[in-house]
Amino acid sequence: MKPQFPSTQFLSIILSTLTIIPFTAAVCECGYVLTTTNQYFTHTFTNNFTGLPDTTTGVNLTRSLPDWEIQEYKFAADKKTGILGRQNAMSSVWIKDGLLHLLQKGYGANDTGPVQVAELQSINQNFFHGSFRARYRVVQVKGATGGSVAGFFLYYDDQNETDIEVLTKDGDRAIHYTNHPSYEVATDTLVPGAAFTHQLARPWNEFHEHRFDWSEGLSAFYVNNVNVLNITKNVPTHEGKLILNVWANNGSWSGPPSSNDVYMDVEYILMYYNTTDSAAGNDEVFNRACEFAGGNEQRGTVCYVTDQAGNSSVDSVMSLDAPVEDAAVRVGGVQMTTLLGVVAAVVVVIGIL
Repeated sequence: MKPQFPSTQFLSIILSTLTIIPFTAAVCECGYVLTTTNQYFTHTFTNNFTGLPDTTTGVNLTRSLPDWEIQEYKFAADKKTGILGRQNAMSSVWIKDGLLHLLQKGYGANDTGPVQVAELQSINQNFFHGSFRARYRVVQVKGATGGSVAGFFLYYDDQNETDIEVLTKDGDRAIHYTNHPSYEVATDTLVPGAAFTHQLARPWNEFHEHRFDWSEGLSAFYVNNVNVLNITKNVPTHEGKLILNVWANNGSWSGPPSSNDVYMDVEYILMYYNTTDSAAGNDEVFNRACEFAGGNEQRGTVCYVTDQAGNSSVDSVMSLDAPVEDAAVRVGGVQMTTLLGVVAAVVVVIGIL
């Protein structure tokens, strides 16, 4: 007897039923909670340079850094004040041996042009509160005179800026934390409570994870996941972008530029953050993804990050809101057993037909 197959119309009904069942597993779609600070953020972002190949051209570099813009703008010199010009250069940024390198090229006594420096800016300019971390070291080639500034900071304008900076002229353990404005031009005085200097336990030419957590009314600074300083003065109130740079211009902050090369060697950049839309609950893409995964009460949709003091953030413990073995395995809110039941029913029906 010739076998009878289900009609095309019947199969199309079955297939259309299956296609409306979303095939996704819930993993952090509804955001992240930092258990040590109880902060909640909707997004995360990581650049780990340890696994990236060495770059040999600007094209290869931009392909390896799709979320960043390498700056090439120039600052003019000011002969009246003695400020030197400085030129951000593509050639001052590269990846080698699993590290992102930013360079202030050594500036000798006979040099007359701009100081060659480096700057990287995030393409995303809508960070609004977050926990921003980067593990790096600053290396000044021995025997140098002068110095350089290596910065990791959030910026919108001069009224909305949070800085972590190493000034090599200030000794090998000093690090500066600042919320701007930190200087009052009219009175030629520092703004009390807006800027502090911290002494590291180990020199800045060794790798440290530098971190600042920005929340409403508070900038909290960390070294290797240990909170070392909190600033409540002039905390930014506007969304901004993230910047890494190394520079000098003979001004009062940097001092004369280093006569030898200065490197900022970055192992990774990691952040948990909100945007202006997600902070207000208006990020439609995020909201749909969270709802699609079962909402924030569904196990696994919110991830809990426990940072270990003294350890890198890439080694932090991330857990779901319930042990994986106890959580119902769901596919877009439909239990896997339900899905398997549907598939089994289809097989049975086809067999009967």
